[in-house]
Amino acid sequence: MMDLSLAEFDELHIISDLHLGGRPGFQIFGSTEELAWLIDDLRQRPPECRIALVINGDFVDFLAQPPALPFDPEGAADKLAAIAEDSAFKPIFCALRTFTATENRQLIVNLGNHDLELALPWVREALTTILSGGDRAARGRITLAFDGSGVLVSVGQARVLCVHGNEVDAWNVTDHEQVRRIGRDFLHGRGVEPWIPNGGSQLVSDVMNPLKREYPFIDLLKPEMPAVFPTLVALRPSVVTQLAKLTPAVVRRTWDNVRMATGFLESSLVQIGTSEYASDALGGGRLHALLQQREKMARDLLDRTEARWRENTVPLELLEADLRAEYLGVINALGKLFAGKGSIEALRTALDGLDQDRSFDPGAEDDTYRELDKMVGGDIDFLVAGHTHLERALKRRRGRGCYFNSGTWARLIQIPPQLRQNAADFAALFGRMKAGTMDALDGGVAGPALTLRRCSVVSIWHEAGTAFGELRRIVAQAGAVTPFAAQPVPNTRLTAE
Repeated sequence: MMDLSLAEFDELHIISDLHLGGRPGFQIFGSTEELAWLIDDLRQRPPECRIALVINGDFVDFLAQPPALPFDPEGAADKLAAIAEDSAFKPIFCALRTFTATENRQLIVNLGNHDLELALPWVREALTTILSGGDRAARGRITLAFDGSGVLVSVGQARVLCVHGNEVDAWNVTDHEQVRRIGRDFLHGRGVEPWIPNGGSQLVSDVMNPLKREYPFIDLLKPEMPAVFPTLVALRPSVVTQLAKLTPAVVRRTWDNVRMATGFLESSLVQIGTSEYASDALGGGRLHALLQQREKMARDLLDRTEARWRENTVPLELLEADLRAEYLGVINALGKLFAGKGSIEALRTALDGLDQDRSFDPGAEDDTYRELDKMVGGDIDFLVAGHTHLERALKRRRGRGCYFNSGTWARLIQIPPQLRQNAADFAALFGRMKAGTMDALDGGVAGPALTLRRCSVVSIWHEAGTAFGELRRIVAQAGAVTPFAAQPVPNTRLTAE
């Protein structure tokens, strides 16, 4: 196995998907006090303890910060400055500056798919300056992992790999080499044409952002596929016409999916942690020829897809069969229901499948877990992802290690079966969702909160030669010495065997 020299820590704490950004009233992050407390609590731990805080992608949300564009090289630095000075987020950046000013503390920021512009050299420098306050020693305590490789460190003898998780999501996969070239061309004064990173960014920009101005809750529903579109159709049936705007995003997703399948957009995570990662069975000439062949295959398929687009093929027909069924099956069912029932009853029926949904079960396997487990070498003891916004704590199938997903610090909405099954309660829910404000969802005079704030963190530490990992949530403590505490999620403490 390749000898890798890894940064070593006594404790590692991983959070992800903060999504700092957006206009007031439409910000899906809403846990400023909890996050500032967590950062300061880690800072105040015993000074001899080597502690790292990892923000594992989607730290800020450039897709939510106005003017929202799929990729904004020219405006990203100004957007970042505005986010850092926003009253909802400023205490977090202040806490991070104090953290980086403290010895034996390390702040590590990994790249996500909503904050891609952080990888551009001038935006990266702006972020470093904000996080360090310009202090040279503090700059040395900041690690920015923006090349797509993830973050590989050790806790005791355990190897920990942190990745965002979009690496296995064809809607949101990133071409890091293209980001590098755009950064280079801007620095060299060359013209750069507008670029859309992936189908997911285009979907958010062209379809979801306009709808979020009226219905901000759509960012919060989990699971997204079976829940978001039928809910939108029930709230506003005319939203069906918005599906025509999906075409460019679907074409881009098809392109990226083919590139992933053929290996041309292959993740640098493949085989990390194994001796296979260091081997190259192909000679340089054969490897070059194979890559050329793969690119030709991908481009041929893209040409056929674009031809169907020009021939006015129904946009959703470009999707793979399984995804097409998830979208069209629900929407067609709603169309039939609307013929004889009102919107509320139609939506209640259409969401039947959520009664068996296990999205909020930390022990449930999902596609991100399965794909990352296959992709990452078995010698990794703790594999930690984000991206899905859903907590996970599982043993890996491959090797002896564990898999965690750190969930999100953004708001979430879960529609429990008992609420869906009660017509009166569901009608009240429907009305609050249709109100179109985050305040109506958060509760108060409108009624109990519909939103969840999980404030999840994955903590990894070692005791007596054994490394442990655990999901925790930052919760309020009434009348206690500290306003918050890190509360373990039951049955999520795992160790590599």
